[in-house]
Amino acid sequence: MSKLKYIPLIIVLLFNINVISCVNEYQTLLSGEVTIDGIPTNGKVWNNEIDTVKLRIKANYLFNSYQYSNSVQELSDYAAALIYLGEYQKAKAIYHQIEKESPNLYTTASNIGTIYELIGKPDSALIWIKKSIELNPESHKGSEWIHIKILEFKISQSTDYSKSILGLDFGNEAIPANPNNYDLETLEKHIRHQLKERTTFVKPTNQIVGNIYFDLGNIIAQKNTVQSALESYDAAEEYGYKSDLFNVRVDQLEKLANKIIPYQLYEDLKDLVQKDFMVALFILVTGLVLFILLIIRVIKGIKKKLS
Repeated sequence: MSKLKYIPLIIVLLFNINVISCVNEYQTLLSGEVTIDGIPTNGKVWNNEIDTVKLRIKANYLFNSYQYSNSVQELSDYAAALIYLGEYQKAKAIYHQIEKESPNLYTTASNIGTIYELIGKPDSALIWIKKSIELNPESHKGSEWIHIKILEFKISQSTDYSKSILGLDFGNEAIPANPNNYDLETLEKHIRHQLKERTTFVKPTNQIVGNIYFDLGNIIAQKNTVQSALESYDAAEEYGYKSDLFNVRVDQLEKLANKIIPYQLYEDLKDLVQKDFMVALFILVTGLVLFILLIIRVIKGIKKKLS
């Protein structure tokens, strides 16, 4: 019986080799269609993690270099490093010094605006961010209008997070729509750019970020896949976003996403028959031969006992 014990293992390995070769990544479109042609998009925006040790070394280098060069650029970059290190007041003082000595630099205005927002002064932040846009209208790939919307929402002191802070409208039904014919491609790029920067400083929970993630999910659902949109919805929930419409859309998109389960089983079986017919035939014949050998072995054993 020592050789026969390997028969189940051989069969399992043969089937696993074939199944692995047929694995595909199925995605669901908002229409409910299951496809393998869609390009999966990451629904969550990943920011750059701050390495405070390396950043401190960089800050010290820039400061020491500035002592000899007296370069405005190096002083500005030093202050930028201080922002990432959380030394907002020190960075603010440096940028105001730069503004006094070399006025109307875009980087100065933009970074002062960012500092004021980080220390909880959205009114002052809005003044400087608007100035930075005047100095460089295409800054941040043209996405600073989002920054303006966020600051205006903060200044309003509104606590209604159910509506889009960015003023976007994707309908009120379970399936997101585009009644205003937005350029979804550009809109997605702008939101991703702003989220990448914002989430470097703002960690969960923060309902403003969550609200914007919900908008991103509504966009991705329409131009990509349901699975990618659900990743954005998950991020929105992680940041503390809640609304009745959000719950309805999550439920609806999860139902659509679950359609891939029976579809994938069917497609894998079809691939097994159509694309890998010879492998399937080999497995069938091998299994049959092994079964016959097992029967012969059993019969011989019985005859030996009877004799």
